[in-house]
Amino acid sequence: MLYHTARINCLAWSPDSSMVATGSLDTCVIVYDINKPPSSRITIKGAHLGGVYGLAFTDERSVVSSGEDACVRMWRITPQ
Repeated sequence: MLYHTARINCLAWSPDSSMVATGSLDTCVIVYDINKPPSSRITIKGAHLGGVYGLAFTDERSVVSSGEDACVRMWRITPQ
């Protein structure tokens, strides 16, 4: 999946502004490195059982997401 298949509900920029994460009703979180083509994105499919409604970077490589399933999850982003 290169892009979301449903409405984007939230986004967050990394502290150094090199990455942007988006969360959607399609239950996925997608992280784009703005210095790389969109095809190099990191997709976290099924990040939540419902839509993703909140995102925040805690540092340059960690994203926290919250969703319709009432869960808060932390994701470690590994460069590809």
